[in-house]
Parts: sequence; structure tokens; C-alpha cells
Amino acid sequence: ADATSKRRLLESWIIRDPTGVFSNDDNNYLHRSERHTRALAKFVRLVELVRAAGVGGKKSNNTSSSTAAAVNHLEGEIIATPEFLTLVNAISDDPFPTSLHWVMFVPNILTLCDAEQQALWLPLCRDWKMIGCYAQTELGHGSNIRALETTATFLKESDGAAPG
Repeated sequence: ADATSKRRLLESWIIRDPTGVFSNDDNNYLHRSERHTRALAKFVRLVELVRAAGVGGKKSNNTSSSTAAAVNHLEGEIIATPEFLTLVNAISDDPFPTSLHWVMFVPNILTLCDAEQQALWLPLCRDWKMIGCYAQTELGHGSNIRALETTATFLKESDGAAPG
């Protein structure tokens, strides 16, 4: 009963939002680029709503995944919270054009950057001052992962290679 009440409360944020950005009434008549723009506006508004409500803040205990635990120090981190997922499901007719930012780009910063780099880049990601994406390709092969080719060249330390 508590979960249903909570879901209904969260969905009411979408239904009663005064901006009207979550309306899907004319989606069937919009051009692809207009739907893309609207989906971006929905995501921005959704982030505004959940931040205003304190979802995913430092004091929140709503995180349940290991990714969420890893980024819990990010004030305003909402993407991995159950509340955010409920809200996304409430407006799931359009994919969010910002998904790669949160699903691929930010996790790569978390796993590949040291603490100093994370302190610099993660707040920029969180506050939309830097929007990233993730791409994987190789010249001559596009994104065909099976056709990727690599070459390893041995360099002796005396030729400038790192010691070790």
C-alpha cells in the first residue's frame, strides 16, 4: 500500500505540473525533431521537480544500486533512485535524449577518473554545464565491434617507453 501511495504521489507531479511540458496529446502529429526537443524539455523539467523535492540529495537514503552508492556524494543525483525510475515510467512515451549522459558518460567519469578529476567534472555533469555522451568507433570500421583491429608495438625503455 505504501509503494502504491508513493507511486501515485510521484505520478501526480507529472499530471499536475503547471508547465504542461509532460502532455502527450499531440505527439502523433509532431515531427521527429520536435519530439526530440520536447523529450529534452521533459527531462529538464523532471530534474527540476525531483531536485526541488530533494530526491537523490546527500541526505537521501533512496539509493539502491551500486552505481547509486558510488555517486551518492553527488548532491542532486537522481538518475538511479527508485523515485526517478517511477517518474520516467510515468512519461515513458519518449526516450530521453540525455540518457547517454547519465547511463554511459557519467559512469565512465566515475570509473576512469581519479578523485581530483571527479571533483572537477562530476559537478559540471550534475548541473548540466557539461553534457557528455559515449561513442565507440574505429577508423574504417564504424561501430562494428566485431571488426575492431588492434596493434601492439613493443617499445624498449631505452626507446622512450615508460619504465616497468
